[in-house]
Amino acid sequence: MSSQTFFQSLIVLHLTGFLLFAGTTIADFIAFKQFWKQYNLTNTGATTVLGAMAGFPQLMRVGMGLIILSGIGIMAMTHAIFGEQVWFRVKFGIVIVVIINAFVIGQRLRSRLKKALAEEAAPQPGIISRIKTNLNRFHTVQILLIFVI
Repeated sequence: MSSQTFFQSLIVLHLTGFLLFAGTTIADFIAFKQFWKQYNLTNTGATTVLGAMAGFPQLMRVGMGLIILSGIGIMAMTHAIFGEQVWFRVKFGIVIVVIINAFVIGQRLRSRLKKALAEEAAPQPGIISRIKTNLNRFHTVQILLIFVI
């Protein structure tokens, strides 16, 4: 395989990872909208939707892994020429924020929601409504940052 073909393959993997991560984030946002509709109707429907969304974080991890690994490969093949440019440094900072937001804040909110639903013998609308608000903020920030990237 020539170096040009390998470089183009890395670019394709990089874009594939980005599309996988961004697409899964948007699908997660849409699925949570459906979850809240079902939650207002019945808890059974809501837990079914939440169960269907269980694979989304793994897809996001795969997308981020592809982005990071192919990005390292691209930087190695270009001798880090992009690393000195301002646009790349800004983009890299935003990517770090997106990763931290997804895997720290997003995962924490998901686990809080699952815990609140599991413990919900007596409904606690205050906790659930705060989680809903925070999840909406989380998705809004994620989608905005993805569009900026």
